[in-house]
Amino acid sequence: MEFTHWKRRMQDHFERMGFDLRIERLAMQDMLKLEATHGAFLFFPITITLYERMGWQMVAIESHHPEEVDDVFAEAQVQSLFQMTMMTFEEEEREFILGFYSNTGRYLTDQVSSTGQLIRVIEEEWNDGEVLRISTFESFPGLFVAPAFAHQTYAFAPDGDDWQVLVGRTGRPASDYRFDGHVLSAHRVPEGELFTPVPIRVPIHQFENVRQQLQNEQVEIETFLQQAMETIRQYDPSFGFAWRATVTFFHGIPVNPFAQRLWLEEGQKRFRVMQQGSRRILAIGATSGETIQLLDQAVGAGEPDGTPVSAVGQLLLGIWQQFESDEATYLTAVDCQGISRQQVENRIRHSLARREPIEWIDRAQNGNDSCRFGGLTLTFPHRPPGVVRIRRTDESAAGAEQTDTP
Repeated sequence: MEFTHWKRRMQDHFERMGFDLRIERLAMQDMLKLEATHGAFLFFPITITLYERMGWQMVAIESHHPEEVDDVFAEAQVQSLFQMTMMTFEEEEREFILGFYSNTGRYLTDQVSSTGQLIRVIEEEWNDGEVLRISTFESFPGLFVAPAFAHQTYAFAPDGDDWQVLVGRTGRPASDYRFDGHVLSAHRVPEGELFTPVPIRVPIHQFENVRQQLQNEQVEIETFLQQAMETIRQYDPSFGFAWRATVTFFHGIPVNPFAQRLWLEEGQKRFRVMQQGSRRILAIGATSGETIQLLDQAVGAGEPDGTPVSAVGQLLLGIWQQFESDEATYLTAVDCQGISRQQVENRIRHSLARREPIEWIDRAQNGNDSCRFGGLTLTFPHRPPGVVRIRRTDESAAGAEQTDTP
């Protein structure tokens, strides 16, 4: 792959297209920075930075549009500009040119090139068909991909006649996602991320092979997470129900585990399940099957240490999205009307185990919320702390016209 003078040829090409350029050569970073304006193509100035990263000839574009110009419109303008530039640039020189719109993190490609086809496969397999973007602290990235299901950043690089896949060494913070894989916070690639190659290498024009490799990665990770969840639910069927961005409970004990499948150096894999906070390793192994077996032994050995939370507390702490596990801080009293507290506990515990949906009756920002769950009607403050009133749903319906006394 020949990079000699490509930045200068790209500069000349922009000048032939009619751009007014102010040129800055950053020799220490091996970059060419172009402050560009064009009265016919753009309604605002842009900064174009030409650099090389992991085998790519990168064209990073930053727009300086005024506030009255819509961001979506500005992105569309930059996308059109990039497409026009690629259409008029020499075909043999644009195969590994990759654009990056830094305002929104969107990758720009010549759609008919090998690079464009690679991006399209990644979008279809790992991004639900949406345009590929990356959230990163890195000012000048290569082709980085952070799929929602994964626990590391991926990088794709042309290497000879192949696409080489690499993974970031930093890994993804466990607080970004729940044990079941649900994303709580989008993964943002750190600045200066170091990447290591993994044994995923595909000939450049074999895009169906690329597609299969991406599918294999996703299936392996999601299957591991599902098996880990099912393993724990064999011992506590309600495990995972009351998350809603909070901790969950194992036999009533607040827990906050996470599961990961990681690529290590030299192409080795690591599957692990850990408990956040204590950093206790529940299971770790080189294969999914080995790790699941160890997890089964760990969770079947006994109930975890800690102060248990009542079934009512599990439900309400989840609804209130509280991270503190001391339910007495939030439930000042539980008023059971026409039913014993033990019966309430049993009903809610069984309904949590069946993961029944909550049926909302009323949600008041400045008053009391009311819902039905497990054959019970619960009334409680919209925000804690407060008194929770519970009665059987059938009795609640019969006495709907009566006014509750404080």
